[in-house]
Amino acid sequence: MARIIAFFNQKGGTAKTTSTLNVAAALGERGRRVLALDMDPQASLTMATGVDIATLPLSVYDLLIDEDLSPTTVAVPTAIPGLDLVPAHPDLAAAELELLNVLERERQLDRRLRDADLSAYDYVLIDSPPALNILSINILVAAHELVIPIEPHPLSLMVLRRLFDTVGRVRRLNPALRVLGFLPTKVHHSSRLAADMLATLIEEFPDLALLPAVPLSVRGAESAAERTSVLQYMPRSPVATAYRQVGAWIESSAPIAPSRSGEGIVVHG
Repeated sequence: MARIIAFFNQKGGTAKTTSTLNVAAALGERGRRVLALDMDPQASLTMATGVDIATLPLSVYDLLIDEDLSPTTVAVPTAIPGLDLVPAHPDLAAAELELLNVLERERQLDRRLRDADLSAYDYVLIDSPPALNILSINILVAAHELVIPIEPHPLSLMVLRRLFDTVGRVRRLNPALRVLGFLPTKVHHSSRLAADMLATLIEEFPDLALLPAVPLSVRGAESAAERTSVLQYMPRSPVATAYRQVGAWIESSAPIAPSRSGEGIVVHG
């Protein structure tokens, strides 16, 4: 079964989209097949992969609303080796209203993924919106694992505590949900602020792993503007190297069985 990993943080600006794209590219370089889902109405991941929103016949909006659709029928190929995409469209913003009267609306994505034949893929990576709404809850209910991108900013830790409250409540619907770890992004290695934040993360969440840190750079934004991954745009850059390390880390972190009670945060060591 494909591992379903969501890049999730309610806070904006943490490089969720950049991380989803470049980890997918890194896994593709390792010979893995990846299906990425763009669950953000801003459709940044869709545009960053070079998919033309204006000509999309179907998007993740249709997938959530139409129970007869499958992720594999909505997916489109991308120019990034090994990566197919279930694209987003700004219409996705209307999904919350559309789902208001749908039975178990928080399980729509989970149902589509569970009912689909995903045997062609090793990973399903989900890019999440910077908000807590019905789209976010659908992601948390559908995901097997979470990677939490986090930038070295004082507000990041405050948001984290609310995030884990949300994860705890959602675990009643998805008791197998587990957190892979934190992905530090936009890290200036000579910054005292970044060092202090990483030390605080280790102190407050000793059971959670810190993935390889991604350095602060404009390369991610530049590659997105060129509609490709940083691994293709500037393959020898420190950012590309970091995302390759993140991909390797994820590959090495074999899934573990959830706790019997489904309580607490189940993590990879």
